[in-house]
Amino acid sequence: MVNLKKYLSNHLWILIVPLSFFAIRALLVPGFYGASDDLHIAWLFELDRLVKLGQFPPRFVPDLSYSFGYPLFNFVFPLPFYLAEVFHLIGFSLVDSIKAVFLLSVPLSGVLMYQFLKTFTSKSLSLAGAIMYMYSPYRSTDIYIRGAIGEIVAFIFLPLAALSITNLFARSNDSKQFINLRWIGIGAFAFAGLVLTHNIAAYMFMPLLFILAVAKLISIKNYLRNLLNLFAAFFLGLMISLYFWLPAIQDSSLMKYDTVFNFVDHFPTIKQLIVPYWGYGASVAGPNDGMSFFLGMPTLFIIVIGIFLIGLAWKRFSGDQKVVVGWAIASLLIALIMMNFRSILIWQKVPLIPFFQFPWRFLIITTFAAPILVIAFDKLRYRNFVALVILILVLITNFSSFHPQDYLGRGDSYYLNKYIPLSIASEEYSKTQEEYLRLPLGTVQRPDKIYPRVFPQTGQIIQVKELDSLTALIDTNSNEKFTLNYNKYYFPGWYATIDNQDADISAGAPFGQIQVAVPSGSHVIKIGFAETKQKIFLDIISVVGIIIAVLCCINPDMIKKWKTT
Repeated sequence: MVNLKKYLSNHLWILIVPLSFFAIRALLVPGFYGASDDLHIAWLFELDRLVKLGQFPPRFVPDLSYSFGYPLFNFVFPLPFYLAEVFHLIGFSLVDSIKAVFLLSVPLSGVLMYQFLKTFTSKSLSLAGAIMYMYSPYRSTDIYIRGAIGEIVAFIFLPLAALSITNLFARSNDSKQFINLRWIGIGAFAFAGLVLTHNIAAYMFMPLLFILAVAKLISIKNYLRNLLNLFAAFFLGLMISLYFWLPAIQDSSLMKYDTVFNFVDHFPTIKQLIVPYWGYGASVAGPNDGMSFFLGMPTLFIIVIGIFLIGLAWKRFSGDQKVVVGWAIASLLIALIMMNFRSILIWQKVPLIPFFQFPWRFLIITTFAAPILVIAFDKLRYRNFVALVILILVLITNFSSFHPQDYLGRGDSYYLNKYIPLSIASEEYSKTQEEYLRLPLGTVQRPDKIYPRVFPQTGQIIQVKELDSLTALIDTNSNEKFTLNYNKYYFPGWYATIDNQDADISAGAPFGQIQVAVPSGSHVIKIGFAETKQKIFLDIISVVGIIIAVLCCINPDMIKKWKTT
């Protein structure tokens, strides 16, 4: 018993797993529940189809938009779906695979927040901060109301990225080690993971990481060494995620600028942030939202009391503590400003920010930054008791909101019928309208029914052999040239051959479908989708980046070995 107590006192992070139970227990109920982003189940189905076709990395899914397909994973964060696909491949249903990712994200994010906080304060306060991070009301909103898988997984990488920067600077200050390989590798995976997990969270958090890095540079010696370590980790992270972020940026110019939501309608009021309220409704224009934006009583308590204690005992804190709490306060201030309607000029002028759609998404930052202020209690005599009080307060006030409004018990078939028109478009699918899909530039009209894969159907077309959901062989015979329409959206990666010779393709009206000019006579036409040469090159760079990062993580003495050979 004594040994167990000693072990637990040295490894308090182990308690995070059982303490996360109240946040994830509802996920153990069979079937899916009422969440606004339940379409992610259908997206996982589409990714699974591509993986089994050998299309990796997946980009163009075959069935969305009335089977015209869509370059979904060319733009949408792929990593959460990769993780879910692992569970699906080992036998989990689509629903359970998504829920498994939700479930694992909570304790894993808590463990990483604990490790980050432990760099600056006691284990007990770190545990309290980690529990506060897991039980933030916004985390419940993400899991049980929105079902926002990207943000849910992003909460894993926020503390890991901050921890990486902290350790890069801390270890690189050691004169015996010029390059910190292990944390360069871990940092690279953290930065890449954030980019691949949620585009918006990455764009939101990266500037804050830059501020942290600058603050660390100012407060520490060996500027060149620190800069080299930081640059190496960041550059390697960009390499790993290059296959995704560069095509996403480049190919955005091929899509219409369109968003269903106007950010102007979704600024939370100060009252909504500080007055207790919990609801399962939607975010609407004005202050009458059904969704809660409440920061949480423990969060408000930590912010107010924490800032007071920091100001009171500023001189007693170490240089590292001053940097991180100052950074946390600055991050909170930035997030609160960006959620206030008075920041509308920033939203209008800063590139890409309107794509955030909802200013309240900056609750991601408040959820991350507020627990860091537990460091403010580090100088108190009874800090372990304070940590216990914070932990109990968090559990008592927040755990009851961690469940869905409705346990619907729905399985895979319901969501496939609702979101995927495999052979026919169901009535439920027709109601979705898929307005969230930005259409290709060549699309004049959004499809409203399923069309044959190839048009025209008679005369010139002798036979159509669909090899898979993307590829087809088409036999033609015509006395004169004609235009063949292949009813998939035109997008880079599609190709056509006529009698094994490359043929030009273009976007046709009104749907932006693939068109091929077919000469007279008998021909065999093949149309399919594959990685472009540029994207293959980017894929190779990303694979090389992964290999380098893995070697850095598992063999931090690699440079020493190179020096001796």
